[in-house]
Amino acid sequence: MRHLAFTFFICLVSMVCYGQGIQVKTIDEGGSGVLKAIAVKEAGAEDFVVYRPKDLNLAHATIGALPLLMWANGGCMDTNAGYERMLTEVASHGYVVMAIGEMEERLDSRKQNSTESSELKRGLDWMLQQARTKGSDYYQNIDTLKIAAAGHSCGGAQVLWNAADPRLTTLMIMNAGMGDMEMAGASRASLPKVHTPILYVTGGESDVAYENAKKDVERIGHVPVAWANHPASGHGGTYGQQYGGDYARLVIDWLDWQLKGKTDCAETFLGGEAKGYQGWTIQAKHFVDFKNVKPLWIMNGDRQIYGELFTPSGQTKGIAIVAHGFNGTYHYGRSYFDVMQKLGYQCYVFDFPCGSVNSRSDNNTLNMSILDEQSDLRAIVNYFRSQGHQHIVLIGESQGGLVSALTAAQMRDAVSQLVLVFPALCIPQNWRARYPKLSDIPEVTELWNVKMGRRFFEEIHDMNTFDIIGKYRGPVLIVQGDKDQVVLIEDSKRAQKLYKDARLHIIPGAGHGFKPKEFQEEAEQLEKFLK
Repeated sequence: MRHLAFTFFICLVSMVCYGQGIQVKTIDEGGSGVLKAIAVKEAGAEDFVVYRPKDLNLAHATIGALPLLMWANGGCMDTNAGYERMLTEVASHGYVVMAIGEMEERLDSRKQNSTESSELKRGLDWMLQQARTKGSDYYQNIDTLKIAAAGHSCGGAQVLWNAADPRLTTLMIMNAGMGDMEMAGASRASLPKVHTPILYVTGGESDVAYENAKKDVERIGHVPVAWANHPASGHGGTYGQQYGGDYARLVIDWLDWQLKGKTDCAETFLGGEAKGYQGWTIQAKHFVDFKNVKPLWIMNGDRQIYGELFTPSGQTKGIAIVAHGFNGTYHYGRSYFDVMQKLGYQCYVFDFPCGSVNSRSDNNTLNMSILDEQSDLRAIVNYFRSQGHQHIVLIGESQGGLVSALTAAQMRDAVSQLVLVFPALCIPQNWRARYPKLSDIPEVTELWNVKMGRRFFEEIHDMNTFDIIGKYRGPVLIVQGDKDQVVLIEDSKRAQKLYKDARLHIIPGAGHGFKPKEFQEEAEQLEKFLK
């Protein structure tokens, strides 16, 4: 990236110090947006640059807490000077941008070094801590639930390396793509970890990333994906043009749609033509009308359950309630929106309280409990029954599959159909084998970096899943891969025999968690089942 020809038009290149050496830089007179922006070198994060409205309090008063964009550079290098015009422009439209690399007066004014992909996470951790710290400029000025990550070239690979981070709301892969290569620790194996809408941007067939981006877009089938291509810009894009050129406009349109809910911006990507973008072609797939996705909190006593409710246009046939697996979040259930849109079903995805370290409901996993999750799912079913729903479908993945199966057995008259996706029906048995006696259970157990309290294991110690689940007598679909190393296929076969009306679909080669093509196969089975 450092050898690309960038033209810099910096109207004010003054390095100003405030307090303990914090440096400030103004580019393009602060951008074309109404909130004039500056670049800041912050104490405690000196190896990053923050692009932000100069007056954060005014920005907050104007539009509320600001969404956050994390940026990774071309070459995976520690300089963002080649992108400062675009990043300033984004910030001037009401965003805070945190970019890897110490501030430079100009590109190549110092030695550059490569960075690790984990730098994006480190920067994000720092900024979110500032958003919670009284006295910080960013205290309550950052919308911690609206976070994007973007990167150019190798920086795009760094973004994909971080794709599984549940805090991310959307991704932008700029002049980058994995194809069949590996870079910055990312590869095509990173694509199934994407859980948010994702935008690819390329500069035509002369862009070295073009073919890789094309393959990625073809392979992604489980989340919404858009691909914007501008043949005239090549691999270098328009980052160095005044206000960042077309690339900055496109990025702002995407962020305004994905993070601010400006549905008029959706037409840029879904309208079938690149209106206002001369020479561009833009295509998209797997998008639902996100005007029809609304946040919905449901109460279970004093427990607050956060979720999102998707409602397709026209008359609905029922509602599908999606229960995530161990340490999952509602993000993973969003992949079902597209399926339910085709079938005319509402779809509710949610976070089990204490079910994940990233749960918006409650992230204290020391209080995780299968029985509490059953209670929460019952409360959700009862809520939608109170809203007049008569056809309710439960879809549960992994641990969520166990909870859904147990709940269906308890509420057999309320649950119309049950879908179990690589269901972890073995959880009680597996933990009983590890802790044969109650006295063997420690106060805290850690699994996959998630800490759980003693209660989780005590409650299920004497539970026999297979004595319970067969009480549900409605139609059941079970989907599992034959290479699942977490859940034995024999458990799903045993469950199929216990149910009165069950079909088991085995996906060859699939493990615990489906890749895009495997999810598409699951979706096809789900469509047949619900029809």
